[in-house]
Amino acid sequence: MIAYWVVYLAASFLAIARLRVSALGWGLIVTGLTVFVGLRYQVGGDWDSYLYYLVRVANSSSVTEILGYKDPGYQLLNGLSFTLGFDVWFVNLVAAAFYSVGLVLFIRTLPDPKVALAVAIPYMTIVMAMGYTRQAMAFGCILWGLTYLRERRLLGFVALLALGTTFHKSAVILMPLAVLANTKNRAWTALWVGTTAIILFVLFVQSHVDQLYSSYVASDYSDASQGGAIRAAMNVLPALVYLLFHRRLVLEDQERSLWYWISWLALACVPLLAVSTTAVDRVALYLMPIQLVIASHFTYFFSAASRVLARSLLLAFYGVVLFVWLNFASHSNFWLPYRFWPLA
Repeated sequence: MIAYWVVYLAASFLAIARLRVSALGWGLIVTGLTVFVGLRYQVGGDWDSYLYYLVRVANSSSVTEILGYKDPGYQLLNGLSFTLGFDVWFVNLVAAAFYSVGLVLFIRTLPDPKVALAVAIPYMTIVMAMGYTRQAMAFGCILWGLTYLRERRLLGFVALLALGTTFHKSAVILMPLAVLANTKNRAWTALWVGTTAIILFVLFVQSHVDQLYSSYVASDYSDASQGGAIRAAMNVLPALVYLLFHRRLVLEDQERSLWYWISWLALACVPLLAVSTTAVDRVALYLMPIQLVIASHFTYFFSAASRVLARSLLLAFYGVVLFVWLNFASHSNFWLPYRFWPLA
């Protein structure tokens, strides 16, 4: 448990201290997060499942067979690890690099990236990146893609979203953002983005629809995510703040439209909890960037004299989130104690 607090408190100190982080400094942060997340050992609720994926790929007879498994990008990464003579640590390390690079590229576009970094530690880094390896890779691609979308570079966003879909098929659900957030040439954008979305659906999702419905809606597993409602609520609060006060934020038209739609999607998750908390929980993961956006703008709602206090209160809130999850979450025992691969 100490390791998690050390990382969060270090990020919080960096957020409060008046220190300028250079490009080299951000590179070191990416490296540190990658090592911390990627070289964990027997940490996370799905650890055994990811070992199974590696063993299955190792016993596969051809690349064609590997590509037939769900989430082929992740399966190919397992195949590369086996071919190189490595173990699951290599897969986790590459996955952590995807997440860390995407996170830092995204938060560096925000007005207060150090605060956004600290806010990303309790759930996005510790819970998701360490627990949901495939979705963490997809999430990293999405964050990177959002940096393109805010600049109207739609091809870059769609390409990164397509890459993320090969790691976890659920990433394809954000494809409509390329149309909704775009403020120009919507008809043409809808045509080529819609075509791309259909292709991705057919390639990576269609054959698994029945299994997804059975797992996430019809079975008991649909309500297995006990913290799903809480995590959806964590997106709802910043979404409401954005919808109520977005005119006070300094944003380009493209950004304003992007976060407008993400905020409404976050609110739409609430009534859907009645259908399946697990499915909503998995979808809500991809809407978490709204937390980083509002956190990075949070202090600008206050006078200059009050901003240090405001920043401290925000970080204290996320510290409480980390405390509650570590001590009371039903599955947090799979994260305790933190083990580091070379020393375990």
